[in-house]
Amino acid sequence: MESVPWTTSCLALYPGEMYWKARYPKWVYSAFLFVLLGHSYSSCSQITVDPPHNLKIVDPGFLGHLNLQWQPPLTLGIFQNCTVQYELRYRNIDSEDWETIVTKKLNYEDGFNLNQGVEAKIQTLLMGHCTNGSDVHSKWTQTSFWIPLQGEPETKIREMQCIYYNWKSLHCTWKPGEKIPEGANYNLYYWYEGLDHALHCADYIESDGRHVGCRFPNVKHAEYRDFNICVNGSSSALPLRANYFSFQLQNIVKPSPPEQLNLTQRKPEEFHLEWKPPEGPIPSQCLAYEVQFQEDGASWLSRSTEKEMITLQKSNGSRRFCVWVRDKVNIYCANEGFWSEWSSQRCLEEQQEDGQWLFFIFIPVILVMLNVILVVFLFVQKQRACLKQILGRKEVHFYQEAIC
Repeated sequence: MESVPWTTSCLALYPGEMYWKARYPKWVYSAFLFVLLGHSYSSCSQITVDPPHNLKIVDPGFLGHLNLQWQPPLTLGIFQNCTVQYELRYRNIDSEDWETIVTKKLNYEDGFNLNQGVEAKIQTLLMGHCTNGSDVHSKWTQTSFWIPLQGEPETKIREMQCIYYNWKSLHCTWKPGEKIPEGANYNLYYWYEGLDHALHCADYIESDGRHVGCRFPNVKHAEYRDFNICVNGSSSALPLRANYFSFQLQNIVKPSPPEQLNLTQRKPEEFHLEWKPPEGPIPSQCLAYEVQFQEDGASWLSRSTEKEMITLQKSNGSRRFCVWVRDKVNIYCANEGFWSEWSSQRCLEEQQEDGQWLFFIFIPVILVMLNVILVVFLFVQKQRACLKQILGRKEVHFYQEAIC
């Protein structure tokens, strides 16, 4: 066993061994030797390792994407047969939770919010034959990092909002700080993995001569990776506080509304609605839909679906049925996002049934009226015929009397 020579060397530290053999019985000597051996083995088996040294946080100028670096322990050379790893923990100072990784490398990269400080700590981990199967941890060594803060907090921009329209056009807008001096203006810089350095906005959105937003060029290569932004400013009166942001493009998509809505009535109480997803780069399987419908001007009701069609039931007696649809990137393609605007409305009115109702109400009335008129007309005609007969008899009688 590997521990035999190590234990023997420890026992050699006690020169009174022969003296004990001569003066005391053998069993006393054996008991004492057993206790001494256990104590010596425990003392000699204690293994320690130093923590990594020269831990530092390096900012390469990527607006929040930092590099954590360290060097191996100075005494690592005596552990040639050990597996050496490092447990790294890091966080923004305002966060309660540490991110933890275990690695054999001497560096690690991740994104941070540079509006806050960053802190990191690391320890050495040993495992293998040289530790007798146990894990050995060094003490922690730690460091921190801050971006130098310039300018009053009230001078930094407010209400930053970035929207990736229809998964192809990125716009960011903001409001000026509450205490921005006259003549001051803002500048936007951005970086994502794949760029050699941070880029300056080339197409600003302006209001009253001041930058209040940025329209970005084609950034499709930045999808599913951190997109870092810094908005700082310049002024002759005082410096402006910089503000940092980080997001991923697929999580801020606002699609265009659905197109070509087709509403049909298949049964007296059932409507069928179909539409097409908006044109553009968004895959159809990445969209979820919300359908709202309204009957006779009542409140809107909502239904959700993953398909480009839905069947809706209407209540009894309603004669006007209207619908519209909006869409959003679903949970399979993004963690969050924005709803599109509502599509144009489609309505169906049951005009044919209204005409039938009028037919069954007014036609009988008209027929009755015509019958009444006909009866009255026939009655008048009969009365006129009788009157003519009476008047004709009287005229003949008068004429005969005149001849006599």
